[in-house]
Parts: sequence; C-alpha cells; structure tokens
Amino acid sequence: MNIITIDGPAGAGKSTVSKELARRLGYMYLDTGAMYRAVAWAARKKGVDTGDEKALSELCNDLRLDFDRDCILVNGEDISSLIRTTEMDRFSSEVSKVAVVREYLTGIQRELGRQGQLVAEGRDMGTVVFFRAAHKFFLTASAGERARRRKRQLRNQGKEVTYEEILARIEARDRADSTRSIAPLQVAPDCIVIDSSDLTVEDVLEKILSEIG
Repeated sequence: MNIITIDGPAGAGKSTVSKELARRLGYMYLDTGAMYRAVAWAARKKGVDTGDEKALSELCNDLRLDFDRDCILVNGEDISSLIRTTEMDRFSSEVSKVAVVREYLTGIQRELGRQGQLVAEGRDMGTVVFFRAAHKFFLTASAGERARRRKRQLRNQGKEVTYEEILARIEARDRADSTRSIAPLQVAPDCIVIDSSDLTVEDVLEKILSEIG
C-alpha cells in the first residue's frame, strides 16, 4: 500500500521531516499526533474528564474529524492553531492512554491507509497501526537537543520558557509515552533508527530516501 511510518519521541523532528517527505513523494501526510490533540481539545471544550472512559467513548462517537491539507477540523471547526499548546501536549498524552480513544483513532488511521501512498507520523505507526508497512523509521534525538529545538520554536512564537522547564516536560512525556500499557512508544524490530541530534532536516531526508529507493 506504499505506506511509510515515522515514529519517535516528541521534538525529534518527525513533523518537519514527514511533511517534506510526503511533499517530495506526492504522498498524503498523516499527523496522528494532531488527531490525539483534537480529541483532547474536544474533551476540554465539553468538560470531559480524560480519565472517564465512558464519557470519552461517547465523545468519540459524536466526533467528526476532517483533514484539509495542513488543517484539522473537529465537527467542521478548524482547530489547527488551537491544539499546538503546552496544555494540549499534556492532555493529548492523557487521552492517548485510553483504549476507546486509541481504537477510535486507529480505525480512522487505517481507513486512510487503505488509500495507500501515505507518510504516517506518530508513536505507534510502525508497531501497531501499520505494522505491515514496507518502510518503517524511528526518528529520535537526545532529550537535550529536543529541548533546545523546542525553546527556539517557542521563542520564535514570542514565548519565553526556560530550557530546564522544557527539558523536564520532554522527559516526563517520554516516560509517559514509553510506559503506558496501550501501544507504548517502542522501536519496531524491523524499522530503521535515525538519530537526528547532529543532523539537518535535509540529512534525515536523504537517509530516508536512500532507504526507500
């Protein structure tokens, strides 16, 4: 089905690399992290407790997710700029632990995958959602480098957060993603690991393109 999966921890550069890879190949880009953020945003808007599995199941049943290029819409509302916040980082990590949410989003992801020609970015794309994908990559970087990248990104947005605070958040997110009972962040045995700590985006893209031929 021509599916390429790119998994990895927060801040490793997955979004930038995946978007550009999809553009060069003429593939669809699937940002699964944004899907979890969308559910988290909808839960916050409706006052649903992220630990209430029944309420989250009902929320998902009434939720309609649509994609339009780089935009994600919830029940027709473009929330693309509303889900890229520190608060949504935390809440998306919480809802990603809930089985009914993962089942709901995994179903959508696999349905999109049936169309083929897809670059799927996330944390369990190669291990769970598209475990039969022909090309799997795990993009990582040291926690310190990921914190420095995030600090630069926030500064460009006019936000000042200390390096130490960002590093603590990243390490906490890594622990949460790697230790959750459902679809934890893992390196698939048949994937190619790329450490981007000392690489440019172009370097990473060249490595991926050389592997997929």
